[in-house]
Amino acid sequence: MPNGSRLLAQVLDGMAKPETLAPKETGYRYTHLAALAAQPPRRNPDAATWSAQAISAAWKPTRLRMRSVALLSLVGGLALGGSAGYWTGWMNRPATPYGPAAAPAKVQQAFQVGSAATGATFGPEGTLAVGTARGSVTVFDMRRPEQKTELVSPDSGPITRTAFSPGGSVLAAGSDDGTVRLWRNPMQGPQDPTAELKMREDGEYGGAVTDLAYSPDGKILVVASSTSTVRIWDVSSPRSPRALAAPGRDHAVTRLAFNPSGTVLAVGSTDGTVQLWDLTVPANPRTIEGGQVVTNASVTALAFSADKKSLAVANSRGAVQLWNVADPASPRKVDAARAVGYTNDLSFNAPGYILAAGNSDGTVRVWEDLNDLMNPRILTRETNQGALSSVAFANGDDNTLAVTGTDGSVQLWTA
Repeated sequence: MPNGSRLLAQVLDGMAKPETLAPKETGYRYTHLAALAAQPPRRNPDAATWSAQAISAAWKPTRLRMRSVALLSLVGGLALGGSAGYWTGWMNRPATPYGPAAAPAKVQQAFQVGSAATGATFGPEGTLAVGTARGSVTVFDMRRPEQKTELVSPDSGPITRTAFSPGGSVLAAGSDDGTVRLWRNPMQGPQDPTAELKMREDGEYGGAVTDLAYSPDGKILVVASSTSTVRIWDVSSPRSPRALAAPGRDHAVTRLAFNPSGTVLAVGSTDGTVQLWDLTVPANPRTIEGGQVVTNASVTALAFSADKKSLAVANSRGAVQLWNVADPASPRKVDAARAVGYTNDLSFNAPGYILAAGNSDGTVRVWEDLNDLMNPRILTRETNQGALSSVAFANGDDNTLAVTGTDGSVQLWTA
């Protein structure tokens, strides 16, 4: 069986058919369900007949290797806990009509990254980094988007998450092979990989990187994997990162988010809970007693507001909830949006008064009244050719929203 990461790139480009990822007759534990729901390949018309729903119907239930979990959010898949390093997965239901009619988004800029975009993160002064299913990160200067730099790590597998350090000098990129690579921001000097972090130090596979989060002061980087492991690193010296702690959870960790003061870390899991950890002493993380948020499905996105009081939580059933966490030991649910489809990502704008949610149906819900989540504005792409993989507000810009898709598109919208 060919390398799974390479096959993913081939399927997305139409150079291989999806069934090569999971021959039914062999029972092979296929690694990249994401490829099956990506945009129909450009050079393989036959592959257009394949869909995630058809594959899901053909193989029910579907046994997935742990490393595929990080990519499920791209396609609206729902993963349920299994044993012995496997997951049972089903495709989520399609979106249902809700709220007011959708309106086309006002697009400021649009470009392509050549394969499925897995997520985007803004750095300083309009720098945007976009991870791809081919294992590369494309870094744009949005003032001159024609000038871009591609960071490539051979055989790393698809990039699952990216994050700039708060100062913007370092870009962290997590991948399907269980590693996080730290790069010097190429917009501030020559591209230069500074360090490589592994989820396990014994050489064994440590699970796909499902999320990573920098502390607000940039000194701490927290990394989560599909094997329930969370690793906390001191990256105050990016060339010589130092492992501080490796706490775990009973279920795979899907999302992480620091509060603006850097003292509380929200840790979301496939069991539908979000634990609040006290990271005042990063080498000794502590679960806050009473600090738990409960949803009814796997946590797919987390975001803190700038005032530290609100935590937005999304799950695999499309629900978006807003919790008051001013007292982390006693979270209180403030409001909840109508569940629809599968919510892939959440982002607050810098001041914290606008919340955006990207959905698998290709729409973005935008709330400007956080006391009324039942009535969002709904924005769509003029040509919807795949699920949205991420949404991210620009730093220092209250209304510019980057939206990436499984069709390889990257657009800047006015929210």
